[in-house]
Amino acid sequence: MTLLENLIKVNGQTGGTIHQFSNGSKWENWRYFEASYYDLIKCGIEFPSKSSFDKLAKEYHIKIQW
Repeated sequence: MTLLENLIKVNGQTGGTIHQFSNGSKWENWRYFEASYYDLIKCGIEFPSKSSFDKLAKEYHIKIQW
């Protein structure tokens, strides 16, 4: 599942764009956040909730706009 698909699923939406979740955060930070997300899911770690995404996002100094 892509980052966008999982963000949409966790937020209970049926569609959207990555930009709506960015909340004006630096895109460089989002690239690192996205790379980390994919590394973690390859290891079997899941992100079933908003709080799990928020915890990862905090590491990259971004705030997800839910």
